Amino acid sequence: MVNENIAIDGHKIAWHKDRLKQWHEKGDCPPIYVEIGLTNLCNHDCVFCGFDYARGTDTLDTKVLLDNVKIMGNYGVKSILYSGAGEPFLNKDFPQIIRKTKGYGIDVAFSTNIALFNKLNAEKVLPYTSWIRLSLDSATPETHAKVHRAKGQNREKDFSKILLNLENLVKIKRANNYGTTLGTQFLLLEENAHEVLESAKLCRDLGLDLFQVKPYSKHPPSINELSVDYNKFKELEDELKNMSTDTFKVVFRSTRMQRIKKERDYNQCLSLSFWAMINERGDVVPCDLFYDVKEYFYGNIYENNFKEIWESKKRQEVLQKIKGRGVNNCKEGCRGDLINSFLFKIKQGKIKIEEIKTKGEPSNHINFI
Repeated sequence: MVNENIAIDGHKIAWHKDRLKQWHEKGDCPPIYVEIGLTNLCNHDCVFCGFDYARGTDTLDTKVLLDNVKIMGNYGVKSILYSGAGEPFLNKDFPQIIRKTKGYGIDVAFSTNIALFNKLNAEKVLPYTSWIRLSLDSATPETHAKVHRAKGQNREKDFSKILLNLENLVKIKRANNYGTTLGTQFLLLEENAHEVLESAKLCRDLGLDLFQVKPYSKHPPSINELSVDYNKFKELEDELKNMSTDTFKVVFRSTRMQRIKKERDYNQCLSLSFWAMINERGDVVPCDLFYDVKEYFYGNIYENNFKEIWESKKRQEVLQKIKGRGVNNCKEGCRGDLINSFLFKIKQGKIKIEEIKTKGEPSNHINFI
């Protein structure tokens, strides 16, 4: 049975009243969630990548990272997503990093293009991972080659390798009764829209847990410039929902598609107290808008530890600078959008923290706000 409380087009910050109270009373708090880019090396060159501008040859030092992950666990960080500008499996220590992170009491998730996620890697990481975002944006080798643009001469062979890796993932999960949610993400474009139904069926037949269809929204610094009219794909939503079963959930992110064109109901980013990013050079940054913008770095974990950086004067100066910018130049429908709307209502007194009620039972993903 798929947990129906897995929030895709929403936020989970309402489950963290203790942290909300701390933020409301003191104006800040330790983050709940941190996203970390382990490397900016990538074996794919996806047409939609928001981090295409950040490619390079940088990889985080494992000892420096894990020393800081331990500090994060003690400081109150509840979840880490390993994602960022590159493919995490290109960091040779990735399985060890996953295991150690979970050992420090932090929930772990990661994103991958699946090509390097072989049986051996699956056996090493599945026992410690809450969920995995598997980027599968096609149903045929030809479209996969066109959209993901795998590097090297065997682009079309990449797809058959990915299908084998997915098959092994499901087998290992079932054989060991692991609780990891295996979810594929299909980023809907003009180039692949004709294969979305076939891709959903493929994932259902493979035995995956979740299939989500996500809209493209340009990341301001990225090089790519795509244009997609999502109004003409509305009929896909009902067709896809009909493919859901008790063990396979399909989410067509129509709410996000509407949000990327909706006017914001807040005038500053308040969510930055609850999460942060660390890039592959060790820079601690507010969000992916500033992933590679030095003047907005809070600090660097090679020079100071995460707790010192979070509580530093430099971070407060950066937050004031971001406040002065406002939100008009932020990514449309960004990750902090719904959280900001919620927090702004708290600031205005329209929502009282002590009166916040959550629906249903919490999923095992509530720490990924």
